[in-house]
Amino acid sequence: MFGTTKEKISDALLGVDIGTTAMKVVELVPDGGRVRLVTYGYASIPVEGNADVLSLDDPKKIASILRSIIKASGMKAVKAVASLPAQSVFHAIISIPAPKSAKEDIRAAVEAQAGKVLPLPVAEMIIDSHIIDKDFLPKEGDTSEQKVKTVRVQVTAAPKALVEKYLAVFTAAKVELVSLETEVFALMRSLIGKDTAKTMIVDIGGERTNICIAECGVPYLTRGIKSGGGVVTQAIVAAMGMSVSEAESMKKDLAFGSAAPMSPLVLTAMKPLLHEVKYASDLNLQENIQHPKAIEKVILTGGSAALAGIDQAMTEALNMNVYVGDPWARVATPPAARAVLDEVGSRFAVAIGLAMRVVPEKER
Repeated sequence: MFGTTKEKISDALLGVDIGTTAMKVVELVPDGGRVRLVTYGYASIPVEGNADVLSLDDPKKIASILRSIIKASGMKAVKAVASLPAQSVFHAIISIPAPKSAKEDIRAAVEAQAGKVLPLPVAEMIIDSHIIDKDFLPKEGDTSEQKVKTVRVQVTAAPKALVEKYLAVFTAAKVELVSLETEVFALMRSLIGKDTAKTMIVDIGGERTNICIAECGVPYLTRGIKSGGGVVTQAIVAAMGMSVSEAESMKKDLAFGSAAPMSPLVLTAMKPLLHEVKYASDLNLQENIQHPKAIEKVILTGGSAALAGIDQAMTEALNMNVYVGDPWARVATPPAARAVLDEVGSRFAVAIGLAMRVVPEKER
């Protein structure tokens, strides 16, 4: 997706997740059809009133942070896949006339239909498409009359100006940017894999939560919410009279490793987010009114997925099983490091999914 090269990657690969206040990098290598962890690195930028510390408008600063992570963690890979922020990428499922032959080029039809719903002119976007109804496409040498009139196409598009900013960052960092893809696909790769069940992924970041409902490798519904773990931090600041940094430290004490229910203070702060997740679940059924199919599982990820009791609170809100995802499940890791990796896993789900492209999907 948005790839700069089609060559097969045979060496180590970096997965680079650039957020607004943190950068996560994972280095993976092929290992007998699987992927193996080499090392990982993380840079968190202290936030005191500025929620957009890592701005792509300052590529040299971001490149410097990336180089620092690579050096400090001893990474050797020279190629990388990076994620595009979900809020800057457009997703849609469109219908186009079914091609009459296997050789027919559908790009013009996709662009014409996508142009009706894209937020920017087609000329200003980079468009990637994937045919969902592949079983309905004519086969090579098939001369029989086409039985369907239209086929569904999944479209992902990003502004060219945004892609150019990423290219500037990696050029300055002297790392070859092999491809860019959306956070959604990276999360599906690391948390769902080849599971075909209808799954909701809830990625709870500091300032934003992204929701994806996917089935058989296709994200049918994506939503972004301007709410995340930051609301908990602000609730602690207001209740305790602490600074933001002190509240962040206290929030971490309420997180990983605790089986206790969510505290009343945190639950109150998170209620609007729980309502939005429930709304997305309901919307899934409304948009599939002809063939409604309920979500079978919900996976939590992101830095705030470690908040104690959040899986239980969401289970009650949705009336279905909710669990914190393990992005290391499909990665070979040192047994002695599992305790530490489990603690940071949710934060690295996107970076892991990106680096997993070191092994082609059909070989995993």
